[in-house]
Amino acid sequence: MSFPKRRTPEPAVPGHRATLRSHRDLGTLISRVEEGDIVALERRDLDATTARALADRKPYAVINGAEFISGRFANLGPRLLADAGVLLLEADPARVRGLTDGAEVRLDGTTLYAGALVAADVRVLHPEEIAGRMDDARSGLADQLATFAHTASELVRREEGLLLHGTGAPALRTPLEGRTVVVVGPTATEADLARLRTFLREQKPVLIGVDAGADLLARKRKRPAVVVLSGPGRVEDKTLDRADEVVLTGGGEAARKRIEQRNLPVHTVATGIGALDVGLLLAHLGGARLVVPVGAHGTLEEFIDRGRGDQASAVLTRLRLGATLVEADAVPLLYTGRVRPAHLVVLLLIALAVLAFTIVATPIGNEWWHDLRGGF
Repeated sequence: MSFPKRRTPEPAVPGHRATLRSHRDLGTLISRVEEGDIVALERRDLDATTARALADRKPYAVINGAEFISGRFANLGPRLLADAGVLLLEADPARVRGLTDGAEVRLDGTTLYAGALVAADVRVLHPEEIAGRMDDARSGLADQLATFAHTASELVRREEGLLLHGTGAPALRTPLEGRTVVVVGPTATEADLARLRTFLREQKPVLIGVDAGADLLARKRKRPAVVVLSGPGRVEDKTLDRADEVVLTGGGEAARKRIEQRNLPVHTVATGIGALDVGLLLAHLGGARLVVPVGAHGTLEEFIDRGRGDQASAVLTRLRLGATLVEADAVPLLYTGRVRPAHLVVLLLIALAVLAFTIVATPIGNEWWHDLRGGF
């Protein structure tokens, strides 16, 4: 008779096990990240907008095949990720490109393993080094502003018709005249929408979703009246099913076929302006009385933090919209909510109580009060 043998427990393997997320398209990559994942990308001088979107997904670490801070300018993304508790790692670009999306990996110190094999050697970017690199990079701010001025003049030359006169912009079927329009960009987060919850519920603005921003609206059970697409795979099919019409700024025939299968009205805008800025311009040209961009921040550091084309596009678009544009971060400070009937009832009861107390405090009122009490 044979007895079952006691199995020797496998020794615990050190390090952090996680799923690796990698994709060439940044918007698709961010949408796939789940809490605790390790994200692999190749993005020199990580910007704040991308960092916020990543931090909102709560990954364990981000491996970059390029320098998080190259020294060209003081980009804000690395500090935002570090403050959110995300581990920052730099690695050889070829190694990062060779990582497989969805693979189970293990990070042990400065080594990333895929199974028993070494997938990449990494270097940890500590907060102290981030601060040092940022201090060195701030000296390049003047050069960045000079470059921006040149890029902006070139953009105006190329896009004068659309920026200044609306030439080439489609006439949307969605009525925008005199209405409030909220444009949700591809890097907007659930936290951004949460801050606008009261405003969206009570004002019921027209919603324009740009790329992944349209998916975010759909996930929050909000219907985007207009979807602006800059590529064929930028939104999910169920998001297109909820849209009223689509504006294409890129993507060609592949994107157009997806839309035509759903019998959606589709418009094409031939422009080099960013998709988010196209959404803002469409709202303005449609006669919106107020335009609120979500997922785009308007400080000097944020503009410098963007790519060169996006810098000029964002600034010039905001100048074009002028007083009709209000940044999403300012809305909760300016809008406290609509007055409800319950508020008026409470106010009336308080006024009646104050009036009654005032009357009782007078000699005649005091006499009435005693007569009233004596009657019971």
